Amino acid sequence: MGAGAVQTMMNINRVRPGKRFLMIGSGNVGLVVGYQILQAGGELAGIVEALDHINGYRVHADKLRRAGVPFYLSHTVKEALGENEVEQAVIVRVDERFAPVPGTEITIDADTICLAVGLNPSVELARMAGAVFTHIPQLGGYIPLHDAYMMTTVDGLYVAGDVSGIEEASAAMETGKMAGTAAAARLGLISEEELDKEAKRIAERLEGLRSGRTGEVRRNMTAEVVRRYEAWAKQ
Repeated sequence: MGAGAVQTMMNINRVRPGKRFLMIGSGNVGLVVGYQILQAGGELAGIVEALDHINGYRVHADKLRRAGVPFYLSHTVKEALGENEVEQAVIVRVDERFAPVPGTEITIDADTICLAVGLNPSVELARMAGAVFTHIPQLGGYIPLHDAYMMTTVDGLYVAGDVSGIEEASAAMETGKMAGTAAAARLGLISEEELDKEAKRIAERLEGLRSGRTGEVRRNMTAEVVRRYEAWAKQ
């Protein structure tokens, strides 16, 4: 199952679609949904990641580590075993070219294999509005240019969450707060001084969320989007 489907079934339908899960992918989606599985009373047999490092925020990975969930870095799934449903998964180590290494197979008991291996932002509305886009693979692909307050190249049009780059729910909420605060200032509902104070607090929280190896990449790439916006504005 896709991680999004598992999350929807648990959070909306109140149904846990399995008992013992194996999560493929250590990005924020895999880490967050993995923790939600534990919160729902399920077991998490492990996180399998083909890269040699965890691909999500450290704060989420640390929660799973404290819960005793093992991480299988530089591994991928070789095959799923079972009669009428998944009963086990065989994982295998991969080399620097992501080729399986013979003799490194590990068999793990699991009744659900959960896939969290990549997302792309839904940017159709921003494109229809005429926003200028840029390509940032680390944030999911093509996203609208925006300034530090999340305003796009279309005057008065703000973006937040995955539209501004794939991250996770906490970062999405903070970018939403940034955009909303900036919009309130633009409408004269708060002063520029209030905007500056609140924007600084939001930026500090985002800095904390974007910690660790992967978080640093996200932090650098979101700053790159702002730099590209500023370069566009000077044209």
